[in-house]
Amino acid sequence: MKFRFHYITLLMIMILLTACKQRISQEDLIDAAIEIKLSNWREEQLQVCREKAMVRAEEYVDSLLVAISLESKLDTIPKPEKPDRPSKPPFKAKPDSVVVDPIYKKG
Repeated sequence: MKFRFHYITLLMIMILLTACKQRISQEDLIDAAIEIKLSNWREEQLQVCREKAMVRAEEYVDSLLVAISLESKLDTIPKPEKPDRPSKPPFKAKPDSVVVDPIYKKG
């Protein structure tokens, strides 16, 4: 019982000490809220700026790599040449098996 009483008195003393702090005005609360919003906005803007910088840096590095690869021709395997067209087969003449009757018969 004495043990609990010590804890309760200690708790009461701490509550009284914290209750004696100075009062915070509404203007102080507003200023603190504005400061929090500003710091959040700054962090967001810095993040957006970092992302844009990374995109530009990636584009720059990619263009450098393409330019270097075009100069050094990293592709060492030559492309095969187009094959020649095959020769046309010889034309086979068929014997004329159609007999044409004359249009006008003399006679």
